[in-house]
Amino acid sequence: MSDHFHELRTEELSVVVGDNTAHEDHVAGYNGIWHLSSMHDPPSLFVPSYCGMNFEFIAPMSRDDPTEPKDHPTELAVDEEGRQVTLHQLPTPTHRVESWMTYQTAGPAHLDWTFRYKLHDPGAFRPGAAGFFFASYIDRPENKSIYLLSRDVYDALMWIQFCTTYQGHDSAVTWDGDRYDVSFGPHDHGLYTARAPIRYHVPLMLGRQRDMAFVLMFEDPTGVIISHGMGGGGYVDDRSDRNPAWDFLLYVNDASANPTGKWNGRLIYKPFTGRDDVLVEYQQFQSELGHQWDIPTYGPGA
Repeated sequence: MSDHFHELRTEELSVVVGDNTAHEDHVAGYNGIWHLSSMHDPPSLFVPSYCGMNFEFIAPMSRDDPTEPKDHPTELAVDEEGRQVTLHQLPTPTHRVESWMTYQTAGPAHLDWTFRYKLHDPGAFRPGAAGFFFASYIDRPENKSIYLLSRDVYDALMWIQFCTTYQGHDSAVTWDGDRYDVSFGPHDHGLYTARAPIRYHVPLMLGRQRDMAFVLMFEDPTGVIISHGMGGGGYVDDRSDRNPAWDFLLYVNDASANPTGKWNGRLIYKPFTGRDDVLVEYQQFQSELGHQWDIPTYGPGA
């Protein structure tokens, strides 16, 4: 077993979780899910040299260390049964953030995750908010969009197709119960500061790759911003296009009042059988966490 990566297996998935060291095609500076493939679709969903759910930025970004925490060493730990992997990062140099991202198999096509953080110097976050940005770099999808349950201009609840056309412009989709009245700093990225004209109603995103559905869901929408990067995954081989990034930010308004915290979520990668199936999966996820969640009704007044 490598000290730098570990393969989790479910009935349908192969999931390689790794730290931010270089290995074969994987370049240094990217930690998270190095490889995600299904028995129904063998190629990895993610750009091979990068990964999925990469811990990309700490907000507010530092002028002197804008790539924090990418280059800070990450330790990998595997539980005795080999079903759970934790990426642990010791306090980072500038913001002094210690973090743990844990992945655990949770079903045939399901992977649960928990992100925890500890701020060793909350005063490093000025003007006060703290954010943690994660990026998934998708390998050559024909459809770069993500799909969100949102309200249209007539206040009807429906699925909205969301795809940016310029990196960092109108990228950040906020929850419809969140004012997102946050100021990070002068060096921060539009991926999480440039608000999109839509807002999501249910904390999940759906992406399509060939006949597969990639679903990323969150237990609670509080402090969750969903984001789309039109070309964050770099050029395709012939440089005729760029790979998109399907991203999210986790944040707290007041670092001093929240020196520790966590978010829970689930990743699903399975054959696409319809959008209603996505909501059934979300309902099941909430039920397993002990919550009752009713599938909403589409249309006006929902």
